[in-house]
Amino acid sequence: MKLLIVDDDQNNRMTLQLLLEEFDGIEVSEAKDGKEAITLCKSTHYDIIFMDIMMPNVDGITATKIIKSFDKKTMILALSALDDEASKNQMLSSGAEDYMTKPIEDQLFHQRVKNYMQIVELRQIKPSNAEAINPFSQEVYSRSLKFNINSLQSLAEFWDYYLNEACYEIEGLEECIRIVYAYGQYSLKNDFPFTIAAEENDKNLFLTFPLIETISDLVVQNTLIKNYQNAIFILDRHQLSFRLPKKKLMGNEEIQKLDVSDYTQTILSKTHFNKITASEYVRSTAIALMEKIENLESIKDTLELVAIEFEKQPTKDNLESITKLLNSYIDVIDNLMDFEHFAYALKTLNEFLTMLNPDTMDVSDCKKFSLLFLSLLDDIEGWRTNIFISQKANDIHYLDSSLLSSCLQIQSILTKTEVSQHDDDDFELF
Repeated sequence: MKLLIVDDDQNNRMTLQLLLEEFDGIEVSEAKDGKEAITLCKSTHYDIIFMDIMMPNVDGITATKIIKSFDKKTMILALSALDDEASKNQMLSSGAEDYMTKPIEDQLFHQRVKNYMQIVELRQIKPSNAEAINPFSQEVYSRSLKFNINSLQSLAEFWDYYLNEACYEIEGLEECIRIVYAYGQYSLKNDFPFTIAAEENDKNLFLTFPLIETISDLVVQNTLIKNYQNAIFILDRHQLSFRLPKKKLMGNEEIQKLDVSDYTQTILSKTHFNKITASEYVRSTAIALMEKIENLESIKDTLELVAIEFEKQPTKDNLESITKLLNSYIDVIDNLMDFEHFAYALKTLNEFLTMLNPDTMDVSDCKKFSLLFLSLLDDIEGWRTNIFISQKANDIHYLDSSLLSSCLQIQSILTKTEVSQHDDDDFELF
């Protein structure tokens, strides 16, 4: 199975490579921007593409439109540091199947990728319907006005029909189909085949199906409120019906909150309208402070050595050395009033590291931390060089959101969350 990572940031590409290590039988390629991705896709079919949005040359929205115009079966998962509703709607209306925000929650990412891989694999099986009416072949799809969901294959056909083959302009279609797919997986797992009735008029598409008895109406309602907030639905007598207006709305919606603090959300969503160039900023920076900034290179070099040593020997002493050195780096950044967001990102990471217990960390976690932390240090050094040495940056805040996202990503990967095995949770995973 061929996968393609499209992102102009090396650290983001490395993060996805690490997250994909769990899967076997895959071949992962990389593209640094949308233009390179389009070129690669014209010569190779990729089953799944992880697409960043903000990139030089050709952005993710444009690249998605172009790639989908000649390869509809490739599945595109959009990734962004901002939970921006307008960008999300643009990506989904351009052909992306999904949209996830950074930092990526590894459990959710792995589950969704497993589902996408499952869909890709099921596409290779010839369609079969034992109840086919025509006398020529039983190799027909199960779709018509009713979808007989009696196997994972028929569930994948339902997905493809609405998201890849049928031409619908429907607000919330992607979220609705994803919810139905998750419910279908749960039902089939519990030996409950069912039928989806699809009806429509000029303005709406209606999808109606029965619910398995083991799922309470309250669980269904809570799931929809949590994962499909814009759903228009009626739940009556254990039957669920969706109404989907046939029009995609493109507007400046309010940014949804991430599962992080309000202050973190403010930083992620911050836009700097009054850009300050690096040369302008350096001219206004005190000489004494510039000397401290030059010393940051020495701290960074030592941090790299300690991080490598921690990978080899993940002891409390080595971790403490990392946090102390990182704290020295933070002390300098704290004096740069314009970089309170960057300082906050590093403080958040350092506070997290001080609470880690290396004795409980897996060897693989230590390796992941070392790789991501070293990549973060490279990004930080690039930030220091572009602003204070070469002074090439046109906007001194060009890396604020990305650096915070990287710091949160390291925490996310090292935070172990037990996956609940309750049936109610299975319904929500996709």
